Formats: sequence, structure tokens, C-alpha cells
Amino acid sequence: MDRRDATGLAAVAMWLAVLLAYRHAYIEPRVWGALCAAANPPLACAPRAALLWLQHWGVWGLSGLALGVAAFAGAPVAVAAVAAGAAGVVNYNATWGMLGAALGAWVWIRRARA
Repeated sequence: MDRRDATGLAAVAMWLAVLLAYRHAYIEPRVWGALCAAANPPLACAPRAALLWLQHWGVWGLSGLALGVAAFAGAPVAVAAVAAGAAGVVNYNATWGMLGAALGAWVWIRRARA
């Protein structure tokens, strides 16, 4: 594994860890749902609302798929496709997210072997 691949893998792992930690702290606890439904919600509800909006409309998975197709077509976005696809899987957009991550990983592995 060369330095560029190790950096990409570390970036994907860090992105996934941050996303999972944020979900664990602010999305999954029911208390945050109640706080954010209040008339005057705390400032922490704005990124939570954005993440849930992206999840609801499938943006996580579709962006993973779009980046995966772009990587497969030759664009240098394989690492981003894997990261966005993983975000899609974590945020319940697994259908498109897994396809995007798979295409990105395929290109990434193929490039590493060349």
C-alpha cells in the first residue's frame, strides 16, 4: 500500500468514525428529538436537521452513487465515492450508497494494482 492509498484509507476511516460518533451523540438519543421539536431549539439542532434532511431525501446514497459512477468513468474521485457510499450506508441510504462505495472501491483497488 502506497502513501496515497494509506492517506485515503485513513480519511475514509476518520470520516466514518466522526459520522458514527455524531449519530450516536445527536441523532439516536430520543432526548435530542424532543429538544429539537421545541419552540426554541438549541443551536445543535441545525446540523442534526441537515443530516436528517439529507438522509430523508437519499442524498447520502445518491451522492455516493454519483461519485462511484464518476470514478468508474475516470474521474479521480474513488476515495470520495467510498466515503460518500459509506455515509449512505450509515445513514440508511444503503441501496445507492453501497453501489457507489463498491464502484469507488473497485476503481481504487484497480488503480492501486496498476
